[in-house]
Parts: sequence; C-alpha cells; structure tokens
Amino acid sequence: MKIALCLEYPLGLRGGVGIIVENLAAQLAQCGHKIILVSPDSPETLRPVESARFFDEHIYWNPQKYSISNAKNLAQQLVASKVDIAHFHAGGNYGWSNRFPFHSPIYYVSRAGISTLWTSHRAESLLDGFCGPQKPLLFKLMLLPIAWLGKLQQVWSSRFEIAVSQDNFKKIRRWYWPCRSRFVQIYHSRLHDGAGVHENTGREPIILCVGHFAEIKGQAVLVEAFIRIAQRYPQFTLALAGQLASDGTSERIEKMILEYRLEKRVFLLGERMDTHTWMQRAAVYVQPSLNEAFGLALQEAMFYGCAVIGSRVGGIPELIRDNQTGILVAPGNVVELSAALERYIQDPQLAGQCGAAAAASIREHGMTVETMTAKHLELYERAAGKV
Repeated sequence: MKIALCLEYPLGLRGGVGIIVENLAAQLAQCGHKIILVSPDSPETLRPVESARFFDEHIYWNPQKYSISNAKNLAQQLVASKVDIAHFHAGGNYGWSNRFPFHSPIYYVSRAGISTLWTSHRAESLLDGFCGPQKPLLFKLMLLPIAWLGKLQQVWSSRFEIAVSQDNFKKIRRWYWPCRSRFVQIYHSRLHDGAGVHENTGREPIILCVGHFAEIKGQAVLVEAFIRIAQRYPQFTLALAGQLASDGTSERIEKMILEYRLEKRVFLLGERMDTHTWMQRAAVYVQPSLNEAFGLALQEAMFYGCAVIGSRVGGIPELIRDNQTGILVAPGNVVELSAALERYIQDPQLAGQCGAAAAASIREHGMTVETMTAKHLELYERAAGKV
C-alpha cells in the first residue's frame, strides 16, 4: 500500500505527535509499504530528522492557508501520487480546518476515492479547539453548531477515527453520536518490544516530571507539593524536563524556586532527548496534569520501572492502577500529591513493588510501537477493503 501520513505541524519540531508519526512511518516502511509525508516541513527542517529516509515523497502543506481550493489541491496531489490511504493526525479534536464544513481536505480526499483515517491526539472538551480558549463562553456556544457540523462531516469522511485512550474514545463517541460506529481506540507508544527490562535497584533520590511547561500539565502544582516536603527530605531533588512555555508557568515556578531557596534542589532541565536515562535513574516519576489525553511520558516512565504518581484525569487511570502500579491523586491537589510523594519516600519497598508492577503492566498490555503499528495496519487494510 501507499500511505500518506498527514501532519499540521512540521515533523522537524519533534513534538509528541511527530515522534509517534516517525515511529509509525519507520515500522510501515519496514513492512514494505510506501510512505508519503504531508506536512509544513521545509527541506531544512526535514534534513536532521532521521526518519525522513522512510518517506518516498514529501508534499508541502501550509496550515496557514486553509481554503476550499487548497483543500481540493491537496486531494489532487494525493490522487496524482496514487495514494491508497491518507491518515490525518490532529493535535486535538479539531484540526485541518474541520471546524468549518467543506473546508477540510479530508472531505475532498475521501470524495476522490482515497480511504481516509483520522487520529485525534487529544479530546478535552466539546467546546475546546474550534476557537481561541480566551473567547467568552457565549461566543463558543454560538459557534459550536457550525463547528459540530464541520467535525461531523470530517468524521463521516473518515473510514475510521482513532482515539488514543478509552477516556477520549468514550467522549468523542458521545459528542458525535451520529457517527459513533466510526470511532476506534489504539494506544500510542514510542517504546519497542526489544527494549530490556530495567531493574529498580540503584535508583537515585530524584523526583522527575517530563512534559512541555504549561498550566494544564501541572508542573507548578508539583513544585508546590515538593516545597511542602523538601525540608524533611533534604536528599531528594526535583527535575522538570520539557520545553518552556509562554503562558507564565515557567516564570511562576522560577519565582517559587527563588522564594523558597531551592536553586540547588529544583532543576529546570529544558527540552531533553535523553529523558529515558532520567527515567532509569529517578526514584519517582510524577504526571501532575490537570488534563491529559493519555500520557506518553508516564507510559515510558512506567516501562522503565519508575514508581509513578498521576492525576486522576483523562487516560492516566488507564495506565495506573491505584496502589498497584502507582498512586492516583486528585488533579491540582497539592496536599494529596505531597502525601503520595512521602509514601514512596518513606517506603522504598512500596516504590520498588509499584515500579516493577508498572513495567510489567506496560508489557502485558502491549503498549509498544510494534503493537501500535500492527493495529494501524489492520485498520488500513480494512479501510482499503482488503479485509
């Protein structure tokens, strides 16, 4: 098959969605399929991307120029490239201009006879994504019927729409009930079957959190929880890895660090490519998100045997079985989070047991790149009428 993987953001930015697409492309190419990348990448942004060698062709798409004519043009390009499957990836529930009927290229690609799939990498709220979050509620409610119809047209044009967690799957089936039969769920992963099992021995007194800095990711809540226990456990440090945000979260955290004189205890690591090595070292990993579609970094920390703590939101409870493979806490609750940290610190045996159970759980549930690819291939073959 010839498969087009379609991204709204440059693959070269190395975001979470892009890394998933890279892994998927590599596996599909190794299975003998031809892969086309549709993205806003330039030759310069693609040059350092190792997986670029798996793409037989690149079609440039400018996400700033959504129009009916541009949508039709992309469909024509995919037809000319003799694509069998076009798989569109959206960072949220809305994307590729699907909030306006007849503006999304997926509609025209489908009408051109190409089987289409859509992955929604996050579904937080029915009112999120089709306009700026700062817009008043009344404005959102007025625009919702148009956005809902546009989204429904996109779903109807898709052979399947993939949700990344059971939580998101249930939401979108409820929101877009006329097309509920088109939704499926596949867990994403950046982990490989062949990776070795990591022991919990030799863990360092590090509390780790990985993710881009944003209020919704909850890093500020974690820092507040650490402040509550820092004096009692002077051997522990807190490491926060991820791209610094522009919403004031990193500034708020830096202010707390200075206020409580924790410059040598709380570290902002920035964006790192070696987070897996930190996960193998850290005693505790925390996913303090206020909302989370699934939690790839949490999944990886569990795979590497970390004792984990996560908020009881989104897809996180699908990863963590409370008091078995980790500890769940209420989102935004500083007191609960600090108490959970203390439980692990005071009881290293519990931390070791949870870490080992977490690693086993990820493997038992097949949350690997290979399983993800196999499930995508099954959908592609069904969409192409080969099953």
